[in-house]
Amino acid sequence: MGKRATQDAAVWVIRRLREAGFEALLAGGCVRDMLLHLRAADYDVATNAHPEQVRGLFRRVLMVGAKFGVAMVLHGKRVVEVATFRSEADYSDGRRPDHVVFSCAREDALRRDFTINGMFLDPIAGRVIDYVGGQEDLAARRIRAIGKADLRFGEDYLRMLRGVRFAARFDFALEEATAAAIARHAAKISQISGERIREELEKMFEFPRGRAAMELMHTLGLAQQVFGPSVAAGPAWRAAMERLERLDRLRDPTLSLAAILGGQPPATIHALIRRWGGSNELRTMLAWLAEHLDEWSHAPDMPLPALKRLMAHDGWPRLRRLWRTEEQRQTGRTAASRRLASRLSTIDPAQIAPPPLLTGEDLKALGLSEGPRLGKILRAIFERQLAEEIATHEQAVEAAKLLIAGPARG
Repeated sequence: MGKRATQDAAVWVIRRLREAGFEALLAGGCVRDMLLHLRAADYDVATNAHPEQVRGLFRRVLMVGAKFGVAMVLHGKRVVEVATFRSEADYSDGRRPDHVVFSCAREDALRRDFTINGMFLDPIAGRVIDYVGGQEDLAARRIRAIGKADLRFGEDYLRMLRGVRFAARFDFALEEATAAAIARHAAKISQISGERIREELEKMFEFPRGRAAMELMHTLGLAQQVFGPSVAAGPAWRAAMERLERLDRLRDPTLSLAAILGGQPPATIHALIRRWGGSNELRTMLAWLAEHLDEWSHAPDMPLPALKRLMAHDGWPRLRRLWRTEEQRQTGRTAASRRLASRLSTIDPAQIAPPPLLTGEDLKALGLSEGPRLGKILRAIFERQLAEEIATHEQAVEAAKLLIAGPARG
């Protein structure tokens, strides 16, 4: 559809709306980030113009969210979200309003989640418009729900995870009443779709404060609901947090989830990622990492074919990081990691996953019939190839002849 809006693209839209007699301001998270002197990921516009009026002013407009008061203005390669000032009512599904009423800037601010996200900015005059005390809470490094926290979270339960994310990302404190409301409503997070929960978790891990976010989730009772009691309790959770702390700086959501789910059985991981609507690729990657986590101690002495099979896997770079982290967690040292690195330096990259020296057709040419024994011999020859005991087609053929001449089993 297009790239996220830049400040220049959003200001261009604002000027055009104002020239037509409408009120238009920067809104939400971009205002917060600008006041914190951070680069905003996106720039949204709020206006008293209705979606149909927005469409009449711009040449390229997508009306994908028009019934909620949102139009998407295309400016070059950028997409600027333009939302009509609105109030919302009756969140019967704990996620979206049943209907919206177009209103004014003040009413629009009052329907938002947290004060730090409820401010507007006039980019032409350089003036902040703050109906909710957002500037005061920014200065106090505080996350506070707008209005009554129970009502805000009752409207959209995902806001509980958002509050945790903002507190962790900015190293802010959750205001007491806001934290208490999250704790009261924590069990309701299970009513939110798994996809939205997973997306929110991944956003938490995009900043180097993942452990802080998970610890806060646990304190408020959210982690137990999101991950389940078998993951978010006892020694397993403490170990997960220790791993996560060492991996935060990498800002890798998959690796962060692997740190949390390390040591969990495949069935637990599969069920969790399936519930979150994660891809098969993510599910199998996390299960593979968990399966091999505890092999760090004997990895330097692992048989060469087994080691090469791990090295050939897409998850190998993440597994090495997990191994080093787990060794540090359990021993406070990295002796095994250093020995492994020394061994890996001796392995030819071209021999990690080489093409097999023999094929099924080669074995048939030696007189072997199609069947289980053919596959067994192929696997045995490839194992010796990975072990670097044989290196040429001729050597492979001779080794196969010996196996074929031996006693047939299965």
